[in-house]
Amino acid sequence: MIKKVKDRLYINLKMCILEVLNPLINTALIRCTTLSFMSTKITKIGLTNDKISARGGLPLFLRYIEQIGLYRLISGTINSLLSKNSKGLQLQQFLKQIIAFFIDGTNMSISGFDQSKNDEGYAALLECKREQMASSHQIKRFFGKLSFITNLIFNKILNELFVWRLHITKPSIIELGIDTMVLDNDSASKREGNEVTYKRKKGFQPLHISWGPFLVDVLFRKGSAHSNHGNDYISRVKSIIKLIRERYSCQVPIILCTDSGFADQKAYEVFEKNFHIHYITTGKLYDDVTEYVQDIPADTYGTISKDKTIWHFVEFANKLKTWSKFRRCIFTRLHRDDTGQYAMNFGKPDSIIYTNIGNCPQADEILRAAGGHHYFEAETIVKKSHERGADELIHRSLKELATKEQLPFKSFGMNRAYYFMLVFTHFIYEAYKRDVTASVIPVTVYPNTFRRKLIDFAAKITSRSRNIVLNVTKTVYQTINIAEIWKLCQSPPKIQLV
Repeated sequence: MIKKVKDRLYINLKMCILEVLNPLINTALIRCTTLSFMSTKITKIGLTNDKISARGGLPLFLRYIEQIGLYRLISGTINSLLSKNSKGLQLQQFLKQIIAFFIDGTNMSISGFDQSKNDEGYAALLECKREQMASSHQIKRFFGKLSFITNLIFNKILNELFVWRLHITKPSIIELGIDTMVLDNDSASKREGNEVTYKRKKGFQPLHISWGPFLVDVLFRKGSAHSNHGNDYISRVKSIIKLIRERYSCQVPIILCTDSGFADQKAYEVFEKNFHIHYITTGKLYDDVTEYVQDIPADTYGTISKDKTIWHFVEFANKLKTWSKFRRCIFTRLHRDDTGQYAMNFGKPDSIIYTNIGNCPQADEILRAAGGHHYFEAETIVKKSHERGADELIHRSLKELATKEQLPFKSFGMNRAYYFMLVFTHFIYEAYKRDVTASVIPVTVYPNTFRRKLIDFAAKITSRSRNIVLNVTKTVYQTINIAEIWKLCQSPPKIQLV
């Protein structure tokens, strides 16, 4: 009996002790858990005097520009045309900050320069002192000075860049694309030259001559200027042909690829008789041509295949009413699209291609001597005509670099200067991918991908042992091999000025 009482008292005492200790134990456990969890939490905001920026790739790109000699090229071309002011910033400072503005792409309004001016880390990336950073008002005044510089002067700079790349790649045959690009400024009510385009939107319509991914000649024009406006087409082709013949090779074959907006008898005669070059032009399907091809037997058509896409084509000679001679003509009809879907008879996209390849003796001789025998085949001509879509990829890349189509100024001349600065930056951006970063990212990437991988990473600028050091994380250092990129930026192929 006494033992039972003792056991019961022991159990009751144990329960009482547990009732007292359990809350204390639980509280201690909670505190331990909270302290462990809170050890990685940010609890305060502080200030640092370190020079830190999220655009760590800018110094590499700007060093490349400095080493190839772009500043020297631009200043040597336009410096004598600008009014001098010893109190203001030097021309190279303006050029560096404007190019960085386009490559950065974070804030593409002119007022964004005021924000950059107050960022000491950004100034350090541009290798500038804060007082050397331009304000938005200084940038506007600078473009005001550039507004008097014509398309012709700006194209001297662009043409020199073209010659620079020609001597690097040494092409045996030069293919040039010609097209216009509409800049939609419909929302901008006050813009000089902002007129209705063929897309029924107000804007500008510059004329572009492209070589691969590079724009090599540009004519900034008002929106109502169509493809073959005035003498623009012939004069710009004449200028670029003369440049190639004088600065690269007098015997290299040249082939122009254009759309139907440039199908012009006058231009064809100039190309054949004066320039001795070839052209491949998509033409308009007139009723007489449509009626003629309907009577051609189906078994006379050839076939062109690319992946799942199948085109049927037939070749004949054609002479429009105003033409003085017959020209080689190829009619194409889509049979199966890139998804493998067969095209219905009533919905087949037909096209007509005009060319002088095989019908221009002097140009044909030059093309054969360069090993371009396959260009005389109808299949090659059709493929080259269909590849004209690559011109649209250049336009997409240019607009993505600018981040928007709206131009910032009311003055036509200031917008022209702004657009050419954008074109110069785009040219160097394409060259940089090929000369420096080809081992890191494909050369075909668009500006947004380029910025995300090679521009937008954190960097800290420090000074030690008389050196200014760009510090990045170990991940960035290893991922993009930044040490090798920096080395390539120091010794790129330089622009050779005449």
